[in-house]
Amino acid sequence: MANQKRNTFNKKLLNAVLNKFGLFTTHYDNYILALTHSTYANENGTESNERIEYLGDALLGMLTAEYIYHTYPDMPEGKMTKLRATYVCEDANFSYSKELELDKLILLGVGEETQGGRGKKAIIADLFECFLGATYLTFGLEAVKKILEKVVFPHIKRIDNEQFFDYKTKLQEYIQADYQNTLKYVVVKEVGKPNERVFTMQVIFNDIVLGEGTGLSKKTASQAAAKNALEKLAKK
Repeated sequence: MANQKRNTFNKKLLNAVLNKFGLFTTHYDNYILALTHSTYANENGTESNERIEYLGDALLGMLTAEYIYHTYPDMPEGKMTKLRATYVCEDANFSYSKELELDKLILLGVGEETQGGRGKKAIIADLFECFLGATYLTFGLEAVKKILEKVVFPHIKRIDNEQFFDYKTKLQEYIQADYQNTLKYVVVKEVGKPNERVFTMQVIFNDIVLGEGTGLSKKTASQAAAKNALEKLAKK
């Protein structure tokens, strides 16, 4: 019963997402399709979101390429291609989907739900492109641009691609190649006003400090510490 409840289309949450971009609709067919994973489709005899993902992928690639072309008029073709690849990739799309809380909207099959499908990067990353495809079919191209202007393009403008790289996961994978122990992230310093805190964190393995990093949140500080640890390990 719990799985069935989680896999009911959440109209209220979808409307909340759309309203962020000034979009309103009472026709949900395209979005229900976009949210329908193949496992749910197979169990319920409906169409999955694979075709609409194809459409959203094309839209994301084209509009991102157009934005880069106009924003960086002196950038050569090779660098433009690399820049687009940074912001149109699984890690980036996963981040966009999580930002919009699309992971809470996806309709999964019972088996996939119990196996943690709602947290799988590949599934949730695809959802962003599906969402764009549904938006295009429902509202048109300008509405898709509205979404990208708020969710994707600000990152390209800052070229802050490092936020999409999960240094903590990479470090854990590196350590587990030889050991079974897990890493610990510890706050060693906090400075600044309550609403302007800067955190310093260390990543520790077997009582050895592997790296240290700072950030405006514990999350960014821990990523910085993991990055520092990887850089040190790479030099050994």
